[in-house]
Amino acid sequence: MKCKGSAAIPVLIGIVSVLFFSCVTTKEKPIEKPEEITPNKPEQVYSTVEKYINDGNAEDAVKEFDKIKDDSPESSIAYAGLLISAGKYDEAEDKLNSILSQSPDNADAYFNLALISGLRGNIDKEKEQLEKAIECNPAHSEALAVRASLYLQDKKLDKASDLYKKALDSDADNIIALTGLGTVLIRQEKYKEAEPYLDLAVKIDPSDPFTFLDRSSVRSALKDYKGAEADMSSAIELEPDYYWHYLDRGRLRLVKLGDRDGALEDFNKAIELKPEEFYPYVFRSGIYNDMGKLKEAVADYRKIIKLKPDYYFVYSSLGIALFMLDDWDGSMTAFEKAFKYEPEEYAYLAMSAVAELKKNESRADSMKYYKKLRDMIPVGNIYYHLMRSFIETGYDAYAIRLIQDEEDKNLQKRLLFYIAELYKSRGMDSAAYNYFSEIIAIKNLGYYESKIAEHEMEKINE
Repeated sequence: MKCKGSAAIPVLIGIVSVLFFSCVTTKEKPIEKPEEITPNKPEQVYSTVEKYINDGNAEDAVKEFDKIKDDSPESSIAYAGLLISAGKYDEAEDKLNSILSQSPDNADAYFNLALISGLRGNIDKEKEQLEKAIECNPAHSEALAVRASLYLQDKKLDKASDLYKKALDSDADNIIALTGLGTVLIRQEKYKEAEPYLDLAVKIDPSDPFTFLDRSSVRSALKDYKGAEADMSSAIELEPDYYWHYLDRGRLRLVKLGDRDGALEDFNKAIELKPEEFYPYVFRSGIYNDMGKLKEAVADYRKIIKLKPDYYFVYSSLGIALFMLDDWDGSMTAFEKAFKYEPEEYAYLAMSAVAELKKNESRADSMKYYKKLRDMIPVGNIYYHLMRSFIETGYDAYAIRLIQDEEDKNLQKRLLFYIAELYKSRGMDSAAYNYFSEIIAIKNLGYYESKIAEHEMEKINE
């Protein structure tokens, strides 16, 4: 079958296409109703229709287009596009099927039918109609780009890449193909190759925030963190009420740029926009914790638990913060909860034991609690022997020998922290001080025992 191209279709069809693919409408002053235009001056109608489209007023664009008494396939295609924009899918479908009954090889008709199928959620039919459009016109840039996007959704990256490139061969400024090919290359981790496509996409359509976000991910991968931040800021300027923009920029500022204050500002804004989302509280609580604002951190930890109680990582953080605030009961409860989610992390039980030590209440009750914790640890595990040191006088000497024989030096230092706390509770301040000092001396230990040891040393030195 020899198929016709679309070169004869008026420029208006391009204007209608913009309505589908740009996701942005220009905010202008309300357009005044034009004077009646005679059918023999279609260029005036096209101009007015364009104004309505740019204003996002598809209904009036349809009414205006009705003034053109032109039943040619080209004009009918443009009219069908306006009907789709106005949400009148059935009317548009009838119009397009009428065109195909007279011109069964009309690629633009198939393309617009594919748009309707996609809007209705019939993806299989959308694919079929797009492929018919491409069969009729292998250089149909829009159909190639949309079909490529469906391959991308199906994670068929090679097929998506091939069609995006063909779309760009036909139209080097096809924004869908540029951003789509950029996305394919990002997923393939070909960031350097993706960058020029996204640069051009931003240049062609600087009003789309998500194009800036795509490029920011490329720049971040290429370690151009300042450039990534600039793109995220551009996205925020374009869409200032979109929660995820602030979360993304906040993470970049915190993790890559070390800008804690800027990150805190972004997380605060994200929380303001969506206080029911737990993610920004996770990051903000960490910042508060690093700043020593433990009460604020605890408030965020508790908010996280309220919003997402199965986010188990938060319980140990809550336990540490409450410990450093001398809230022993709260710390014990948090560590016990953490252990339920991570039943092989026996350090949580050891922290609960230390919190019980701090309470300095009934020895009988404490012994009962320590035995309960001991029985939750497998016999022979080094934490089992550590817990026996809390119960049996003199057992600490044997536990220390086991700790000193431990091959994992990080674990060794962590375990010494609990011995130090035990000695401190027994008034053996010199021995406790030595062990705390030994733990602190190891830089970048990376465990909470080290942080708490520093806190304890500060209290000893007060």
